[in-house]
Amino acid sequence: MTLYDYLMLNERNQISTLIHSGQRIMTLDNGATFFELYSVSIFFVELEYEKWTNTLVGRAIFQSGTDFDKYIPVR
Repeated sequence: MTLYDYLMLNERNQISTLIHSGQRIMTLDNGATFFELYSVSIFFVELEYEKWTNTLVGRAIFQSGTDFDKYIPVR
């Protein structure tokens, strides 16, 4: 699936595709929220959930760039 194909889906189908076809790479705790990073084909999707209610509060779709910085451990 290309990024364009994914973006043409409605939000419900994007989430369904992500869960069924994507590969979860990692989860990052951010205090009150947590991020889940998924890989789908040649792009990535980041979902942000509110920790206590497990409610989806944010979503980002990207291929590369500074969006990955928070997932790289600082040494």
